[in-house]
Amino acid sequence: MQLTSGWIDEQALRLDTQLSYYIVPISSHELNALVKQFGFSVFPSSDAVTAWLSSPYHFKMGEDALVLHPTDIVNNGITWALWLNAMLMCIAVGAWLLYAKRGNRRADRRRAASFSGGQKLIDKELSTDVQHVTTDKQVTVFAMFKWRCELPKHIEPQSHFSVTLAKCFNKYKYCSAKYLSSGTLTVTLSDVCKDEVEQTIKRLHEVVYQALLAFRGDLSRSALKCGACFYGEGADQTQVYQIARSSLSIAQNHVWQHIHMLPLNHTLAESLLDAETHIMQDIRAGRFVLFCQPLFDFKSQDVIQSEALLRVRHKTLGLITAGQFIHKIHHNQHLVELDKAIVMQALKVLSKEPKGFSVSVNLHVVNWSNSVFLNWLIGVLRDSGRASDVTLELMISDYYQHKSYFEQFFCSLAPLGTNVVLDHVNKPLDVVQLQQLHNVIGIKLAFELIHGINGCAKRRAVVKQIVGQAKKLQIPVYAVGVETQDEFNCIQRLGVDGAQGYFFSAPLLELENSLN
Repeated sequence: MQLTSGWIDEQALRLDTQLSYYIVPISSHELNALVKQFGFSVFPSSDAVTAWLSSPYHFKMGEDALVLHPTDIVNNGITWALWLNAMLMCIAVGAWLLYAKRGNRRADRRRAASFSGGQKLIDKELSTDVQHVTTDKQVTVFAMFKWRCELPKHIEPQSHFSVTLAKCFNKYKYCSAKYLSSGTLTVTLSDVCKDEVEQTIKRLHEVVYQALLAFRGDLSRSALKCGACFYGEGADQTQVYQIARSSLSIAQNHVWQHIHMLPLNHTLAESLLDAETHIMQDIRAGRFVLFCQPLFDFKSQDVIQSEALLRVRHKTLGLITAGQFIHKIHHNQHLVELDKAIVMQALKVLSKEPKGFSVSVNLHVVNWSNSVFLNWLIGVLRDSGRASDVTLELMISDYYQHKSYFEQFFCSLAPLGTNVVLDHVNKPLDVVQLQQLHNVIGIKLAFELIHGINGCAKRRAVVKQIVGQAKKLQIPVYAVGVETQDEFNCIQRLGVDGAQGYFFSAPLLELENSLN
């Protein structure tokens, strides 16, 4: 249509130029003959298709106006040209489709061949994986060591143990030793045969012992404890560390057991993911024990309190700490069951101890806001007859947020003699909110504030400020997680009143329940 219109415009311009040469008016017969020379006709085409393809041209000559149409010859030529172009286009499209179809067939054949080869490769890999699970016995060992002695000042622990272990375990693909600021030595050995794991860890224990014995001749093997975990490729390193740390705690709590080892296998990893159901089953069945972490007072040089720490005897994971599973418990009712079990076991321990033995229990924050649980707690403490020997621990941030609520509850505890400790203090105190405290007998500094405090001036300044504020409020300050001599010396200089941590004592197993 655009082609036809363009041609009409061009020919009309030429016709208009030709007519301008006539001085006298031209007759209709001469005009008809003239317009035919330029491809026009005064009559429209009889063919509907060609009439649709071409549009009339309005030609003005003086005061007269003519409607001109392309002649049949022009219209037929244009029609044939359009049909020819359409035919050529159809042939091109057909050729393209045929080529594409052949290309798809070749691609299908290639994919089929690739799938066949890929399937063979997958089958080979699957068979290799199965063989790896059943016959590949190479694992990685991660071990943590802790000892009850101080290293000489001239010894650089990192270099000393790295060189010693590299010489003794050079047959392994990878041997790494790291001495942490907490005084813990960690060792990683890769490509250890599963059948040799137990002997390898025993040899590790002996090598570290001999390295310590070189400058501490009076050291006994029982003073060196080892917790280890062995695992396969792709294991979660966080879980590996947690298991090794838990194993070390177990070894430290036994006089005769110096090495404790746990594997991180598929069963254990899956059990950690599905911990809530299994843990609650163990709690209900009584498969748990309490460990007591002593709190030492610097002034009296004696234990003034013991914090109750839960350890669950899991059927597949062994003895695990609350820190390993508490974040996986999401149902409030399960948290209530958990804290009830801890409180009842703590009261059972108290019933067998003389007056003056005090136990602190750290309740979950959800249960602090559960009025039903708190009413139950008050009733149980009253009936036990040892309520004055129980101390409840509460995070100080929760106290700030719900001060009036907790003050009301503290008042209901006052007649029983039950005290409260504000826990997890990691910044200066809000003195205004703490001016009228009821039966709060102390505050505990957070682990992250104390760990490595000897090397951080900023944290030392925070602790010094907290100690000054607490003295004005007449509340003692205790540190949590003290693990080294340097940390101990530092908090003493800052005026802290007492502390708990592995530097003083590992959590002590509650013997009576552990034998059941």
